[in-house]
Amino acid sequence: MTPSELNLKAKALLETHFVDIVLSGEISKITIHGSGHWYFDLKDEKSSIACVMFKNNNLKVHFKPEVGDLLELVGNVSLYPESGRYQFVANNMKKSGFGDLESQFIALKEKLQNEGIFDSIHKKALPKFPKKVGIITSKTSAALQDMLKLIDQKEYFLAKIYIFNALTQGNTAPNSLINALRKADAMDLDILIIARGGGSREDLFCFNDENLAREIFKAKTPIVSAIGHEIDYVISDFVADFRAPTPSAAIDFLFYSKLDLEQNLDNLEENFRKTMNQKMQNYQDLLLNLYQIFKAKSLKKTIGDKQDQISLLMKQIKLLIKNKLEKANLKLEKIENSFFQHENFFKKSENLISLSQNGKIVKLQDLKDGDTVLLSSQTVQKQAKILEE
Repeated sequence: MTPSELNLKAKALLETHFVDIVLSGEISKITIHGSGHWYFDLKDEKSSIACVMFKNNNLKVHFKPEVGDLLELVGNVSLYPESGRYQFVANNMKKSGFGDLESQFIALKEKLQNEGIFDSIHKKALPKFPKKVGIITSKTSAALQDMLKLIDQKEYFLAKIYIFNALTQGNTAPNSLINALRKADAMDLDILIIARGGGSREDLFCFNDENLAREIFKAKTPIVSAIGHEIDYVISDFVADFRAPTPSAAIDFLFYSKLDLEQNLDNLEENFRKTMNQKMQNYQDLLLNLYQIFKAKSLKKTIGDKQDQISLLMKQIKLLIKNKLEKANLKLEKIENSFFQHENFFKKSENLISLSQNGKIVKLQDLKDGDTVLLSSQTVQKQAKILEE
């Protein structure tokens, strides 16, 4: 029997015995093909099965299924002969409420949020230049290799990297992650990255574990949650100190490249030079101002100012004395002129006489014959009697 013959027999057997099956479960991943067919996985807590709903049937569905939807399907079990893949072919689809995993996620998120575990006040600051970096992930994962490759490309030489192996998928993964976290948190690291690459919702669901969330909250080491792709959110993203959309994004955020560091150092050096030059100029200006103030208030300057004041006073005094002397000279000249005028008048009038009678000056024409008068000159007085001719 050939593989093709076996697959055809298995297909016939499945399609004969599993007809009009009602299948309930949660969509964990879905692909809407360009042909119009829907390919998706339906799962419960323990298992999953590949499903397909062809275009002629899904046109009757009045909604577009999404990851997390809890569905009820009606259809047949079949097998794809070319690959031997076992699958459920859905003829009818309807929603039966939120998916179980989604409801668990929402319930736990609300519970921890109400406790305040997600509050920003609890977030620890991330180091700018981490020197001891721990990575919790599967040591065989592609995500780890991508992270290490990116660190190598950046040539970030300041940090030593510690790898803590843990399961990142399945029912036992939460305990494995908790054990790795406790071990890493005891090593006094600068930063700790919990990382996993992309996957289906159930693949990432171990990071929605309550015990893991509380362990992250208790850790003394700053923790970065880097799980799945940018659109994936898990509980560890909310409780961690920082959420990176992908493992590679965590490396980009935490580590500078060597070239970036060199450029930053150049900028720091240039800024330092400018700052120091400005400070030196400010101090030189301050010293110059102080020198001017000191010079203005120095003893030599004070003495010089006093000498200038004395010189000015001496000039003012000399000018005042000069003015006084000139005024005195003018007054003296006036006195001399008056004296000379009086002396000249005295000489001219020394032979003149005045007539007085009974102590009063009288005029000659007013005198009568026989009147007695006193004749007075500047030096002599004599009595005289008027005789008419």
